[in-house]
Amino acid sequence: MNKTISVLFATTIFTAPVSADQLRVVVDIPPVHGIVDGVLGSNASITTLIGSGIDPHNYTMKPSQAAAVSEADLIVLIGEALTPSLAKKLPSLASNAKIIELAEVPNVHLIAYEDAHDAHEDDAHHDDEHHDDHKDHNHDADHDDQTHKGHEEHDHDEHHGDHKDHDDHADEKEQNEHEHDEHHDDEHDGHDHSGVDPHMWLDIDNADAWAHAIAKSASELSPDLTSDINAKLAAFEQALIGLKSEMQTLTAKPYSVSHDAFGYLEESFGIDHPQAVTNGMGLRPSPSDMANLRAQIEATPPACMIIDPNDHTALAYALAEEYSIKTLEFSQLGEIVEGQNAYLDLMSGAVAAFKTCFQ
Repeated sequence: MNKTISVLFATTIFTAPVSADQLRVVVDIPPVHGIVDGVLGSNASITTLIGSGIDPHNYTMKPSQAAAVSEADLIVLIGEALTPSLAKKLPSLASNAKIIELAEVPNVHLIAYEDAHDAHEDDAHHDDEHHDDHKDHNHDADHDDQTHKGHEEHDHDEHHGDHKDHDDHADEKEQNEHEHDEHHDDEHDGHDHSGVDPHMWLDIDNADAWAHAIAKSASELSPDLTSDINAKLAAFEQALIGLKSEMQTLTAKPYSVSHDAFGYLEESFGIDHPQAVTNGMGLRPSPSDMANLRAQIEATPPACMIIDPNDHTALAYALAEEYSIKTLEFSQLGEIVEGQNAYLDLMSGAVAAFKTCFQ
């Protein structure tokens, strides 16, 4: 019987009340909320669009959310790699807002799925040349082709258009998840690792670069807030430095994950790529994938399996039970807690999860 340790950070949709001197900010996911909150604090009222039970890759905006977007001063989102439909619709919905697409911020560190896998196979993540090639990545033609290939293969808006409000009703949510799995099984049998890994918020250096970009845009929108924003930015940076130092104390062991979403964390931690039940887009594995995964587990027993509670948990838990693997729950989307910094909580939770795994 495997032992389950809960390091769970569930997602919630949160909209802060607005005061006259606050910037109205809309973000896509809780980790971005946390970074914006860390930089702007009470200077912003933040609306987060994507919460518990919603797949960011297939997100469909509600009318009430569209209204918040249309009234926003500043919109901050990962970009097309994570929410293709949202990124395409924002320019027409938010004509008066400043939009920051975080994947396009200068010096953001982007990795491609295939590059991440190759890097872990030959330890290239310790190679400075490999790192520099990605660190200065600025969405050139190769990146555009690669990213749009991933979007064409995984954009399921048409299949989910009738279920925009599934997060409001538990029974509808369950039905949608069932249909989502069936759709993936029918059309996406096997793991496709093309395109840019969208889980880029799990790189603390990215969070630092984004914090500066957010501070700059917010100061331009409200110059009177510049001094306070800069003070909050400095404090946020110091917290990131502390987290990065804590990460470097980890001593890694082989491990498994339910969702191949930790490429950026693996580079930050300097640890090897794990055995994954589903790929980076959360697609259900084919029979041949499962056979290969079982062979990997038998050849190199993992210290634990880190399970994302939003992704194929039954399959992951069944596999952990089969091989008596210790399990931990950790959501890479994190949560929003009013009055606390969601991003720092998320990354502290990541450190705690990996420390517990490697014990």
